[in-house]
Amino acid sequence: METKIGYFASIEQYKPMDALEQSVRAEKIGFDSIWVDDHFHPWYHTDAQSGQAWAWMGATLQATKKVFVSTCITCPILRYNPGVVAQTFATLRQMYPKRVGIVTGWMLTAALRSNRQMYPKRVGIAVGAGEALNEVPVTGKWPSVAERQDMTVEAIEVMRKLWESKAPVSFKGKYYTLEKAFMYTKPDDEVPLYFSGMGPKGAKLAGKYGDHLMTVSADPDTLKKVTIPKFEEGAKEAGKDAKKMERAMLIWYSVDPDFDKAVEGNRFWAGCLVPSMFKYRVSDPPEVQAHADIVGQDLMKKNFMCATDAEGLIKEIERFKKAGITHFCLGNSSPNVNFGIDVFKEIIPHVK
Repeated sequence: METKIGYFASIEQYKPMDALEQSVRAEKIGFDSIWVDDHFHPWYHTDAQSGQAWAWMGATLQATKKVFVSTCITCPILRYNPGVVAQTFATLRQMYPKRVGIVTGWMLTAALRSNRQMYPKRVGIAVGAGEALNEVPVTGKWPSVAERQDMTVEAIEVMRKLWESKAPVSFKGKYYTLEKAFMYTKPDDEVPLYFSGMGPKGAKLAGKYGDHLMTVSADPDTLKKVTIPKFEEGAKEAGKDAKKMERAMLIWYSVDPDFDKAVEGNRFWAGCLVPSMFKYRVSDPPEVQAHADIVGQDLMKKNFMCATDAEGLIKEIERFKKAGITHFCLGNSSPNVNFGIDVFKEIIPHVK
């Protein structure tokens, strides 16, 4: 499977318009995909943002020409109803084909009608069981990990019923109910669904219920020995060919001629390396930042990508490729953000 290089445009680390401009620049450099965080609260407090992902996606799809665009990661179980999630991504996927050149207005309509297969769709979604940071502030709810995983599986069932059904859907599940619900605006084809799997159970669920795996910063040994084997196990149980499914990973990187500055560039995301931030009901960004600020540099170097130049980043990407990752979702925390994008002119030809 060909390696894909994606750009994670964080609207909790950068202002929405700045992240959009980064995405346009990344497409011109040669990135295959653009990913955006679907959060309510950010993973840091100082100088943070909290843009809304779906609004941002529409603007970015309009501003770009061909890149695949997806959330990373949407939690479809608490602050969002899965029916509304299904409606949003059906609309986006129907609206945005992969354009060749500049085609607008009636020309686009005619082109789509005359030869749809020339225009593969550009929109996907990554889903997961969520983080207290995003769900607790607006719902006050935070079920156990096991219950949230069950809710995620049922939410996916709801979404797919609405995307695929040719008749109104009535459904009574443990968590969600549909009563003669019909989605009039449907995607023309299947919306690719990346399932977030971090621990062994989550990775196995990703294989069973997702189209592809999406995991988050982890050391290569864990990926190679636990995450990916469990993903493949789940896929096999569901009768799928895991070799045809992407193994995507969200990971942050920072590049700067000063290596120490490069490492510290990733500090904004260091809270993600503290297990208690996922396990417990922590929803206050200043509290997350307090934990992030005491994470050691050695841990960041092991789980994130830190480099002084293109050659260093190539080596970083290769160590995760060897662990089995096929689609990189790269979050740019470089001190000079544009340099962190432009350096990929040299990197992409080497790693693809």
